[in-house]
Amino acid sequence: MYRKLSTYHLAIFSIFCSLFVFSANIAQAEGEATQTGVYTINKIKTDLQHNALAMVIVGDSAPAYTMYELFNPSRLVLDIAEAKIAENINTADIIPENDFATLKISTLNDQGPAITRFEISLGQGHTYKVDRIENDISIQLFPKTGADPGEGVQAAAAVATPEAVVSLHDIVVRQKDNQTEVLLVADNPVTNYRQDTVTGRAELPDAMFLDINNIDASELVREKQVGTNLDKIRVATRGSGVRVVFDSGQKGLFTYTVNTVPQGLLVTIDETPLTEKMAPAATTPAPSNNKSNPSAMNVDPTLEALIDSSEAALISGPQPGNTQPTAAEAMQDSFQFSGYKSKRISVDFYKIDLHNVFRLFRQISDVNLIVDEAVSGSLTLALNDVPWDFALDIILNLKNLKKEERHNTIVIYPANNNFTWPDRATDNLSFEADIEVVEQEALIIQQSMNQPVEIMHAKELLRKAKIEENNDDLDDAANFYEQAFKLWPNNVHISNKLAVLYLADLGMNVKAVHYAKESLKIDPKNFQAALYAAIGSANMDQIPEAIDFFSQSISGEPPMKEALISYAAFSEEKDQPEAALKLLDRYNKVYGETVDTMISKARIYDNMGQPQKAKEQYKTLLYSGYQLIPELKKYIQGRLAMNDSQLIQ
Repeated sequence: MYRKLSTYHLAIFSIFCSLFVFSANIAQAEGEATQTGVYTINKIKTDLQHNALAMVIVGDSAPAYTMYELFNPSRLVLDIAEAKIAENINTADIIPENDFATLKISTLNDQGPAITRFEISLGQGHTYKVDRIENDISIQLFPKTGADPGEGVQAAAAVATPEAVVSLHDIVVRQKDNQTEVLLVADNPVTNYRQDTVTGRAELPDAMFLDINNIDASELVREKQVGTNLDKIRVATRGSGVRVVFDSGQKGLFTYTVNTVPQGLLVTIDETPLTEKMAPAATTPAPSNNKSNPSAMNVDPTLEALIDSSEAALISGPQPGNTQPTAAEAMQDSFQFSGYKSKRISVDFYKIDLHNVFRLFRQISDVNLIVDEAVSGSLTLALNDVPWDFALDIILNLKNLKKEERHNTIVIYPANNNFTWPDRATDNLSFEADIEVVEQEALIIQQSMNQPVEIMHAKELLRKAKIEENNDDLDDAANFYEQAFKLWPNNVHISNKLAVLYLADLGMNVKAVHYAKESLKIDPKNFQAALYAAIGSANMDQIPEAIDFFSQSISGEPPMKEALISYAAFSEEKDQPEAALKLLDRYNKVYGETVDTMISKARIYDNMGQPQKAKEQYKTLLYSGYQLIPELKKYIQGRLAMNDSQLIQ
């Protein structure tokens, strides 16, 4: 199904693409940019100092790699695409003997491209840092407590030693005098923290949470049941700190105070039944340090989502008295409250092929993952300690992809494509007798028995046509579709199928236009068929007919994307630049500007001899934030320089 869709889109944009004088060079450059070639590993340097290890993989070109962490047992996995290890490297004796890390190297030749995998086991008390330094990959392993990882290998760039952190050892809960006291036991008084509240959504309770920065919470339990106004306490690691969540046990949020004590941090919960309180939200918070109860200040979920997307605060964590969270902290703020509850992962993708990225998610998630063959390109992305489905959604948004999920299966495809689950996908989910299902099946059987013989025969021909199409025997498939349409002449789906088959796959414009017209006889508002007729007529240089069909194809509300783009390209080719600009403006108004529409408008202004307007369009595209391949960027810069010279003259 997807192969045919992608072929169809190529046909629709064939006129548009022919107008780009430089398009072949750009496509070639883009293809070359995604090919990594062989990455030769010339050396692997290691330096073991006490309980820290530095390792540098020295290569001859920029590597394409994926980094992620697996658990039970904990291990760091580094996959390098098309990597070749020099013969003089003894892979069995790379890491010196130690008690916290081992290395296993394997080659996955069944991948596309081939993958060389470095799998490093991690001791329970160790963490890691991976950096790319030009052509090399630097890996640092060091204790989570912040011990000095050592100077490392000289080939690696200097890596800052993690700042020493305080440790949380225990959560002590005791009840007295209508209060519950929760002591977070630490080595020293805890001052570097932020506290806030979250209003429960769906089945989630109201909660108060504490973000404690620069602290080790590896000794704490991950969840502690209380069962009073405070239902339970949950603990989650957050970068170099920890989040402690206090879930309410009743409707509404309890009243509480938070105080720094010599043994750590003390949270006091008021156990007066919430229904007896006249105004539980009236507790006055401290004016400056934000450490007493702000129960009247529930966090707006929309504001939380905006904070989540901020990147500006990634530079450093908050200092005492500073209530602004870092983006890494904010990203953790609402995972649980936004529906992202899947296994957490840390990944580092550098120019890695998208299909290999999705293979990784298949391995991590244990769900069936199907990727449309039209999905292409590479990705550079680094995320730390996030749910895998959150990371997947980030990638889908970055690459303009969509997903459909059902029955432990995720289908990923381009946003401008369509996907429909099989109509009868749920028929075999249950073998229990269901009277409604039986009656429905009986109705379907009765309707089938009442169908004319011609339609029954047409359905059999459609089945044969589909088989031939799947076998790429398109001439035979078209023949079966034509026979089926003769028997079932009011079926617009068959005539549409014949139109696109002849237009996109067989290149027979006359037949494509004929069957598109047949579809329009059945349904005059079949805008897709009008577009097929327009393109076929344009290919045969039947200008008046093409204009009529193009006009019909964009008469829907909203007009089809493909119709607007194709009509604009046709108008430009037929020396009607003003019409082309109007169509592109209409496209931008309905769907928003794209790289294609911006470069088209700039080129049209160029051809119209309006260098100032062309320059404005080129500059808009250059600073739009879109990812531009190098050849396109060079072309734009060249046109800007040429337009500047024309304006001077």
